[in-house]
Amino acid sequence: MDIRELLNGGDLRSIGHVDEVVEFVGNDQDRFNELMTGLTDDRPVVRMRSADAIEKLTRRHPELLHAHQTTLFQQLHTTPQQEVRWHLAQLMPRMTWTEEEASDIAHVLTDWITAETSSIVIVNALQAMFDLSVVHPQHRDELKALLETQLDAGSPAVKRRSKKLLQKL
Repeated sequence: MDIRELLNGGDLRSIGHVDEVVEFVGNDQDRFNELMTGLTDDRPVVRMRSADAIEKLTRRHPELLHAHQTTLFQQLHTTPQQEVRWHLAQLMPRMTWTEEEASDIAHVLTDWITAETSSIVIVNALQAMFDLSVVHPQHRDELKALLETQLDAGSPAVKRRSKKLLQKL
């Protein structure tokens, strides 16, 4: 089965065959490695669906990410596609980062929160910052300020998430 071809077709508003790919890959590292190549595919729909499948798989099997941590860190810094960004934000707290790497990730996520137009990217970036702050508490003050700003300026979904995360802080 060619995973990337299974993820192709249709448009960015549908998930296509993502659930079938998730089932097929399971916790098989070799199949997961093949799925990871979809993040750099020329086709935006394949990149988006690959990111979606990776996110869904690693909820249950975060260990699959270990071999790809460096690649995902680089992707975080370079991908302009919002549908990939929102999944990358979800993936970052599932890996172990040094203080320096966590600070770098927080900086990228902060940029997304302040400049991105997609509410999904902003909500997922806020959640990722919160999740990272559990392990790296030095980012809590910055996170609190971002959440307070989003309470006033964000979309309804962003305001709801900001309120929820502020209560947990």
